[in-house]
Amino acid sequence: MKCNPVFYWNYETNAEVIINQGGTGSSKTYSILQVLFLKAIEHAGSVITVAGQDIPNLKRGAIRDAKTIVSNTPEIAQHIVGYNGTDKIYNFKNGSIIEASESTVTLISLS
Repeated sequence: MKCNPVFYWNYETNAEVIINQGGTGSSKTYSILQVLFLKAIEHAGSVITVAGQDIPNLKRGAIRDAKTIVSNTPEIAQHIVGYNGTDKIYNFKNGSIIEASESTVTLISLS
């Protein structure tokens, strides 16, 4: 699998929280998705949710990148049973799933 330094920084860290900074096209989303696919393969039964602002943004970003990763990476594709486009879920042979969902975070201001 072809990976860049952003992938390795995220994959090899022991940190509880990881912050990725960079501009558009800096490979953050792509590299993090590569990490998430490998984690789903390594940890059977995992449920991984990729949250975004809304479905149109997810389709233009994370979902498009995920499809590219799967189609270009046989080492990952061989572990995937299928993709449910309606629910936006990748199902893995080991019972793991990666799902894409709108963010459900609500900000509350207390004064």
